[in-house]
Amino acid sequence: MISSYILVAVICVSLLAVNISVQAGLRSAMDRYLRIFLGCLALHATHAWLVRVYFPSNMRLDYLAPYGLLYGPFLYFAYQVAAGLPLKIKQLLLHALPFFIFLLSYILWLIFPSLSEHYTRILILSLYGTLSLSFFLYAMWALFFRSSSAVATRNEDVRMVSVMAIVLAFIAVVFLVFTYSGFANGYFQSRFKGAVVFLTMLSAAVILFSAIVKRVISKPHVQDKTDSAEKQVATPSVAALTPDKGEEKQEVRYQKSAIPTEQLIVYEAQLRNLVETDKVYLDDSLSLASLAQHLKIPKHHLSQVFSVRIGKNFNTYINEHRINHSIVLMRAHPEMSITEIFLGSGFTAKASFNRYFKQFQGCTPTAYRTGVR
Repeated sequence: MISSYILVAVICVSLLAVNISVQAGLRSAMDRYLRIFLGCLALHATHAWLVRVYFPSNMRLDYLAPYGLLYGPFLYFAYQVAAGLPLKIKQLLLHALPFFIFLLSYILWLIFPSLSEHYTRILILSLYGTLSLSFFLYAMWALFFRSSSAVATRNEDVRMVSVMAIVLAFIAVVFLVFTYSGFANGYFQSRFKGAVVFLTMLSAAVILFSAIVKRVISKPHVQDKTDSAEKQVATPSVAALTPDKGEEKQEVRYQKSAIPTEQLIVYEAQLRNLVETDKVYLDDSLSLASLAQHLKIPKHHLSQVFSVRIGKNFNTYINEHRINHSIVLMRAHPEMSITEIFLGSGFTAKASFNRYFKQFQGCTPTAYRTGVR
């Protein structure tokens, strides 16, 4: 009975996290990836809950479902998303192959319920043996053998995924114990009706829920009052239509937007930390307004940081970081195509990628890559 309550909690937390993410307009690659994972988590929990409520006498409907084979691949590709690397279809299919094989076996088992007890026993032992191996290998890779190259520099997303790796490692230990005890007894049965595994699922959902809430908090929807004041000053009135009054209006606006040098230095440090550590430039929807929201400062203050402290406008500064990231990808992953590189660097169009690459490097991406080789 306790398992059903845990599963309901998993469903509610997962769907609530997805809804918050969508309503808040979180659109980075990692945000989209988290929504897909939480959807899968909710689907798994829903299936397990339905079996316990409506088919309690046939728990194999749950035990033979191969959802668990997706969690290792989800973790593996989460690191790639966190590092700004594009996902390749061939790699996705290869890592998901065990899931599809056991999913087909599960469907056949449902279609032909008259299959012998001997076949069912082999299927369930094979599935849980593969699950244990999958959890163990992916967890060990994430904890000890994952690449620590410049592409995967430590940032908030990587830290979050690393916590998930620890959760997966715990599941791996649980499954190894239960699976080997099952082999020894000649059959596998969960003594805890899945409660331990479902608790880890709930832990994962809560961790991701907290991460999404943190992202929403760091992206406020209400502009600073000074930003509103700026808009009011910038809005022309009937009395400001004459040339003299227009010039006077612009002078007032300039004075109101002036910021002490010390404050500009603080803003600059915050900006560089956000861009260089959290790699917000990989978000292809990033704009001056959304960047100001991340920093929790008025947009016109951020514009002054760029013009006075950085010496570059927003587009030049962000795209220069994107080009530098693309160069890191070229050197670290020579097998990647130009399309994969510019998509993985925050660009949405090859034309703009080529234009900025030539602006900063003096040659096209293809010519640069040829020189590197």
